[in-house]
Amino acid sequence: MNSAAVGFQCPECFNAGVKSIPKTRTSLGGVARGNGQVISITILVLNLVVFFLVRSDQELLNRMVLVPFFVDIEPWRLLTSTFTHVAFFHIFSNLFMLYQLGPPLEAMLGRLRFIALYLLSALGGSVAVWILGNPLQGTLGASGAVLGLVGALLVISKARGMDVTWILVYVAITAVISVTIPNISWEGHLGGFVTGLALGGLFVLDARRRQKPRF
Repeated sequence: MNSAAVGFQCPECFNAGVKSIPKTRTSLGGVARGNGQVISITILVLNLVVFFLVRSDQELLNRMVLVPFFVDIEPWRLLTSTFTHVAFFHIFSNLFMLYQLGPPLEAMLGRLRFIALYLLSALGGSVAVWILGNPLQGTLGASGAVLGLVGALLVISKARGMDVTWILVYVAITAVISVTIPNISWEGHLGGFVTGLALGGLFVLDARRRQKPRF
């Protein structure tokens, strides 16, 4: 027992009481944890750090880029490649979209769900490249993960009755660019986007389930 302002307090009882308090939830059912953009900014900074590292270390770049032929023996490439960029415009365009979409999605989903959305979308894009792409061609960049955020936002916004015109226009422009300009991975874009759509649907369904009255 510990002395309290009035009487005594049992530490075990206090801790049990704290644990019994319902956790604050985000609008989509995730656990709310303070600042709603910590993960987004962390991912952005990590991409920048890797960008500067690989520009001065060719061997590191070679080990991080996704080459489907090597995935069986070096599976980490499926993820490391999604944090790797070598061109300024490439990293700028991806991080600009991450900065625009990440914080609001993180606030809606909560940190853990946002991390899951980002990483699974990144892996979804990489797996699509692994299966559908040229086995000897290197692929890198966060585009698959970013398009996963776009896909999730499309589903969530549509479910909430919001105008999704700008999202559809962005997706259409990205699709045209992906199939008409050489050296752009349509496989990675498609895989990330589809993964984001699926996860966005799961988040919406879970939020609706939580909102149903229980008797």
